Amino acid sequence: MLVRESPDRFRVEFARVRRPGGSALRRLLRSGEPGVVDAWAIGQAVSAALLACPFRSAGGAPQVWNEYRVFLARVDHDRLRPVEHSLHGELAPVLYQKLVELNAVTVGALVIRLLVDDADEIEPGHAILHARHLPDVAGAAGGAGEITVRLDRLPTPPPTGESTSRVGRVKLVTPLGEVWLGEERVVLGRAHPDAGPDHLALPGASGRINRRQVGLAVVADGLEVSREPGGNPVSVNGQALVPGQSVVVRLPAEIGLSGGDLVVQARAC
Repeated sequence: MLVRESPDRFRVEFARVRRPGGSALRRLLRSGEPGVVDAWAIGQAVSAALLACPFRSAGGAPQVWNEYRVFLARVDHDRLRPVEHSLHGELAPVLYQKLVELNAVTVGALVIRLLVDDADEIEPGHAILHARHLPDVAGAAGGAGEITVRLDRLPTPPPTGESTSRVGRVKLVTPLGEVWLGEERVVLGRAHPDAGPDHLALPGASGRINRRQVGLAVVADGLEVSREPGGNPVSVNGQALVPGQSVVVRLPAEIGLSGGDLVVQARAC
C-alpha cells in the first residue's frame, strides 16, 4: 500500500488497501479500476505511515509523525468533499486507537491534511503522503480547498521505560494487545478521543464495542466486573450480566463483550 520514496514521503496505492469484505469489489479492482479513496482507505494509509516512523522518545516509546499531508488526484478529492463533515468523526477514533495500541507519543496534535494535486501528476486511486513532526500544527498554513482532520486529545504516554501502563495486579489481554489495571476503577470500551479520565481503551475494539461498556475494579477477592447501564452485552465466565449488574470473580477470568465480538482475558500479574 505504501511505497517509501524518501524517509518521510510515501506513494500510496489505494488498490492495495485491504478492505473489509467485498469479494466483488476485489474482483473489480483486479480488473484495472483505480482503488477506492474513502475514509477507510485514508485511515489505513495514515495508520501504515504511523508504523513506518522510525523515531523513538527518550523513554523508548514510538514518537510518530503528527502531520500527514495527503495529495490526491482532483477527482478523488472531489469525491471526499461531500463527506468532509463525517471524516473527523470516523477517522479520529481509528487513529486514536492506533496510537493507544502503539503506546505512541507525538510532539503536537495529530492532523491529516487532504490536498489537491494541482499539477495533475497523481493518478486517480493514488496519493503522495508527506509526514513530519510539527509542534505548532495550528500555525502551519493549509492549502486551498484543504480537507482537515484534527485529533487534539492524544493518549497519555506510558511511564518511562514501560511499554504500557503496568501499574496494578491485573493484566487484560485481547487478541490485539494487552493493558494493565491500576488501583482506580476504570471503564473499558473502544478508543475514542473524548474519553474521560477513568476510560481504558481496549486494543482491537470494533465499532460494536461501546465507548463505555464494562467497569472493572481490583478488589481483595479478585476482580469486580460491572456492565455499564445502556451498554451492549457483557458476560463473565459465560454468565451474562444485566445492565447495571456487578459480580466479583476470581482470576483468571474471561470477559465477553457484545456477544463475543471481543473476548478479554483477565489475569493476575
